[in-house]
Amino acid sequence: MSSVGGTSEQPSASAIVAPVVGSGSHILRIEGYSATKGLGNGEYIKSERFVAGGHRWYLYYYPDSFDHGEASDSISFRLVYDDVHNVQAKFTISLLDQAGNPVPSYSHTSKSEYYKGFQWSEGYGVIKRSELEGSAYLKDDAFTLRCDVILVKNVFTKTIPVPEALSGVVKQEK
Repeated sequence: MSSVGGTSEQPSASAIVAPVVGSGSHILRIEGYSATKGLGNGEYIKSERFVAGGHRWYLYYYPDSFDHGEASDSISFRLVYDDVHNVQAKFTISLLDQAGNPVPSYSHTSKSEYYKGFQWSEGYGVIKRSELEGSAYLKDDAFTLRCDVILVKNVFTKTIPVPEALSGVVKQEK
């Protein structure tokens, strides 16, 4: 590699770092699913409060969706922050199969958001009611979800040695 003037320079390297400062999961089982239907669009049932990443949260379950738009025929959820400290977090809400494993096609990961005081996330339609009702995920009028919360600090960049920058490339090529 040559530069202006005909001299060669060694490559430099930097890293983009998104440090995880806490995480946690909450399992929410909906028992008596058929009795929750018909609550009304935009109406929710609040989970018990749980702690994830050292902070308090709720899940809002919308059996008849949270809006009148595209997701109006979906079972929807919102993550609600219930603490006084400001945090940056992202989360994944997943429908679980009967073995307790997340179903990738019925999982949603949010973007990283800042939460202040009592604040809720965007609402996410996890599965259409007709799909749930015709699936093996609904058994004995019950289904289960898991919410994984990851708290991150501000993303930053830093200079790193060139061999450290290459270590990720070398590992991926093996």
